[in-house]
Amino acid sequence: MSSNFFEALHQIATDKGIPREEIEQIVESAMLSAFKKQYGSIENVRVSFDRDNNNVKVISKKMVVKTVRNRSEEISLGEAQQIKKDVSLGDDITVEENPLESFGRIAAQTAKQVIIQKIKEAEKNIIFNEFTGKEGELINGFCQRKTRDAIYVDLGRTEGILPAREQSPLEHYKTGDRIKALILAVQKNSKGPSVILSRTHPKFIEKLFEMEIPEIYDGVVIIENVVREPGMRTKVAVTSERDDVDSVGACVGMKGVRIQSIVRELEGEKIDVVEYVDEMKIMAANALTPAKVIEIVLKSDGGVIAVVDNDQKHLALGKGGHNVRLASRICGFDIDIKTEDQYREFLSSSDSRAIVEKLFRKDDDETPLGELPGLDPRTIKLLETGGIFSVEDLVEKTHEDLMKIEGIGEKTARKIMDIIAESVDFEEDDYEEGSEEEGDGE
Repeated sequence: MSSNFFEALHQIATDKGIPREEIEQIVESAMLSAFKKQYGSIENVRVSFDRDNNNVKVISKKMVVKTVRNRSEEISLGEAQQIKKDVSLGDDITVEENPLESFGRIAAQTAKQVIIQKIKEAEKNIIFNEFTGKEGELINGFCQRKTRDAIYVDLGRTEGILPAREQSPLEHYKTGDRIKALILAVQKNSKGPSVILSRTHPKFIEKLFEMEIPEIYDGVVIIENVVREPGMRTKVAVTSERDDVDSVGACVGMKGVRIQSIVRELEGEKIDVVEYVDEMKIMAANALTPAKVIEIVLKSDGGVIAVVDNDQKHLALGKGGHNVRLASRICGFDIDIKTEDQYREFLSSSDSRAIVEKLFRKDDDETPLGELPGLDPRTIKLLETGGIFSVEDLVEKTHEDLMKIEGIGEKTARKIMDIIAESVDFEEDDYEEGSEEEGDGE
């Protein structure tokens, strides 16, 4: 086969980013498919690549016969002697085939289709592997077209999809606009790799901070958590193991220059950078930024009450409650906002006083729910809301009583009953053992 064909193969390999060895495998597969289509068998055929002379050869092994009945496996004595003079009838001889002469129209078409199909598959695999390795990274592209459900982004070698659910409500793009996004996932489908993009995922915020703030890129400042309501507000908790580094100040930058570049990328979305600490009270106060907190009071259910001035309540709650929701999420526990007046009223009200007394009663005959093994804080809170404040109260309730409490379904009620049963069995065993010991002592 001509050197032009060989050079064309290498040009395709270069343009598509396909390794030369893989292109040669594709051509070999196509040639063998065409040969089989023409002659029905490829057992005596191989494809050889002569890289020194830029040539591709199809070589078959044939038997020298007087009368040819099967051209794929036999060759006449006269033809064989033109290749090798001292050949005799019954000998095997290696023959270089000319595909242009050997293959018919259908076989040639088969070879063409195989090459095109295999090259497309190879290109898809290369793109898939390339982008799979970039999951979780930022990428730049251009808005190619928009539909109701997604924006299609030109990424160069392939097309990315930015679904509506991964778009911020503040952002609007038109064809040709630059789009920076996170590669969220890469999926295989019949049309090629599907690159799913996101501009709402917390990892997108992390990568923007890493790109704009050298201390984060170098690992001096660490992002502990990111929570976000796209289009409304983002909260980022940061810390540093070095005492001489102000983690929040490093992220905000001189006069807010660093954080403002990220705010611009998010089309003006508010960003709160707060210091992450393990102590609940301090963390809750930090998380409620920009509101100023007077006092943080720990609750028995694992949450806190944040007491604020009257003029700070709106800031603490945020529009539609988004600020306190995000603060609770970034802390990992519930935060209840109350003004000073509301907190005093809460403590002075007869109902609240009864609850407080019930919760913190030290009587020997009352066991707090928290001492019941296996009962999580969320379930305890639901039980207390339903008027159950002690283990003694709880053991008197039936499965049906528990299901009447708002937030407790059949599954949770059954779990509570199992916990009670296990606890009661354990206590009875302890009592019986104790009785036996006392009896022995007598």
